[in-house]
Amino acid sequence: MLPGLVGLASFAGLVAAEGSAWAKGAGPGDPQKLEVPGHAAAYFYPPGGGGLQPILMFLHGRGGNPSEDCRKWARVATQFGWVVCPQGPEDRGGGARGWGNNPVAGKDTIDSVVKALRAKYNRRVQLRNNVLIGFSEGSFIAMQVGIKDPQTWDKWLILAANDQYWWGEENKHLLEEGKKRIHRVYLYTGQNDEVAENTKRVEKMLKDAKIPVRMNIVNGLGHEVPADRMVTNYRRPLLWLMAAKKP
Repeated sequence: MLPGLVGLASFAGLVAAEGSAWAKGAGPGDPQKLEVPGHAAAYFYPPGGGGLQPILMFLHGRGGNPSEDCRKWARVATQFGWVVCPQGPEDRGGGARGWGNNPVAGKDTIDSVVKALRAKYNRRVQLRNNVLIGFSEGSFIAMQVGIKDPQTWDKWLILAANDQYWWGEENKHLLEEGKKRIHRVYLYTGQNDEVAENTKRVEKMLKDAKIPVRMNIVNGLGHEVPADRMVTNYRRPLLWLMAAKKP
């Protein structure tokens, strides 16, 4: 068992807490702010453990609020490592951000955030074999960045994956090469999400490329990341991803 991971009884307790205290507004507190030269500040929560720890980076959807999203993910992910939430380069007002459908700018933002976190906390921040999490437009960016930089991001949790995010011969080639470097991918999509069938095609593409993948098409869930079900929905996927053997 991985250090710090709790058993099923404790997991049931976390789920109960999620349905009570967190539903009443309790939670991890406000995220810390990370200044990123040349980019908007990112939000983050330190890991629960000491020493060198991986990054779990969440890429928000179009119009998402990175600060609030980070608060949600802290509820489930700080036991695994640094929870880091960049702000996309597009300012949509009122705290909402977007990625402008631009994976090149997205990768520049992501790389700059990792560099800034490492500069601030030195060898407490792992630079390889980290986890990339994306939702909606953030899934598009995650699927583009992850396939091009599997050394940094070898584990992915993709929420509302869409096969149309991978097009052209370059992506096909990168996907074929990915079996050597992408270690686990978890696809999580609501049954009522219009991209559910696209997610199934992504699973097939990953299987064909011999990349370890799991998929969950969730009954009763739409195109959303419910704040009151973070542990219930996403703890098991993260456990599976973090159990991947380091290369």
